[in-house]
Amino acid sequence: MSDSVIDSELIVLHNTWGSPGPETSQPLSGYTGTSHHNVATAAFPLGTIVRVYCDGTVGQPGFSELAYLQLGTIDATNSIHAKHICVPDSATYWYKVTNDVSSANASAGEGHAAIAISDMTTAYYGWFWVGGVCPEQYITALGGDYGTAGSVAVGAFTVVALASSGTTYGDFGLGVLTATSESFGSALAADD
Repeated sequence: MSDSVIDSELIVLHNTWGSPGPETSQPLSGYTGTSHHNVATAAFPLGTIVRVYCDGTVGQPGFSELAYLQLGTIDATNSIHAKHICVPDSATYWYKVTNDVSSANASAGEGHAAIAISDMTTAYYGWFWVGGVCPEQYITALGGDYGTAGSVAVGAFTVVALASSGTTYGDFGLGVLTATSESFGSALAADD
């Protein structure tokens, strides 16, 4: 499935989607609430970013940021699950993402990525983790291992296609930052 893994508590994401708005807490029904997450009609303006504080009772303490995005193409063999890394799917529409390597908009760069927080349906709208510490205090499904490729070391990492896809990690994982790639986040420790 992947070369290795790294725990959610050892990574922090670099938000490349924009600045958070005035919202500082999760929606009343939680981020995965059925009135606004994985829905056919957007319940929030696309690109809305919220910032919440994780107090460390579960996971790392610090701020986390989530963006409201639309899921575009889904890899035929990899339906979307929590912890799947998604990248821009469209050359004309920033806020549509995919987990399918063959559908990814390569011109958007590897550093522009988001992590699904639950199962998702094609063309539906919902929240994706895009910045800061893992919000596992609010979304327990995000805690645990993330797939890596190329021996992620301490410091910056990027998004890469995994050698073989699988339902656990999806088509994309975290990889070594090169001279031509863009940073998606940073690791506190090397992968296992």
